[in-house]
Amino acid sequence: MNLALRVLLIAVFGFLAQSYFPWWSSVIIALVVELAIGKKNGTAFFSGFYGLAIPWMVLATYIDVNSGSVLSVRILELFKLPQYSIVMIVLTGLLGGLAGGVASLTGSWIKRAITND
Repeated sequence: MNLALRVLLIAVFGFLAQSYFPWWSSVIIALVVELAIGKKNGTAFFSGFYGLAIPWMVLATYIDVNSGSVLSVRILELFKLPQYSIVMIVLTGLLGGLAGGVASLTGSWIKRAITND
């Protein structure tokens, strides 16, 4: 239950933060949420990963559908990858998830260092 709550909080507040601030503000949200309500178990990385990967993939899909896949196909051409827009959406989710996962893991480590666990 705590993992689902952390993922939901990171997803909602991260989406709101990056709507008004730069993209890395959602990474700070992942760190703060894990620092505030994280537990000692090994789910810290996954809460940040899923909490940022899911909204980033939803937003990338929304932008891709509204633009007719023009930008994603051009970027995939540039990197000589298969020209399916789903590839770009998945890569976007992976990059956002990795950033959020590392931030949550950092928040968990800071919490352990402060509480002497």
